[in-house]
Amino acid sequence: MAITRYENLMINNVTNGVDTIGQYTTTIAPWFETRGLIQDVANSLRISEKYRVYQDLVNITLNYTPNTKDIVDNQNLYSITWRNFDWRITDIKESNDRMKVTFICYRNDPETPV
Repeated sequence: MAITRYENLMINNVTNGVDTIGQYTTTIAPWFETRGLIQDVANSLRISEKYRVYQDLVNITLNYTPNTKDIVDNQNLYSITWRNFDWRITDIKESNDRMKVTFICYRNDPETPV
């Protein structure tokens, strides 16, 4: 049985855009603070010829509210900050009674010194 614990979380708005010279930008702005159940933290490493990609997966369970419904409907517009890292939502599981929603989130370190 996996260990489940309550942790402090910050839910963020994510805005994607293009700057004046044509580079893609991502702006993350805090939306609200909450506490959620964290479980099944999994680490993985994929090594190719040139790169090492470290990925972490975690399940975050929150109560179903109007804010979480908005996240469920537009998951690409939100991220979660937990332990000072930005976690992006990859999949969502809603309970049948709509009392809880579980976000499967990933953290991808874009650059890792070797």
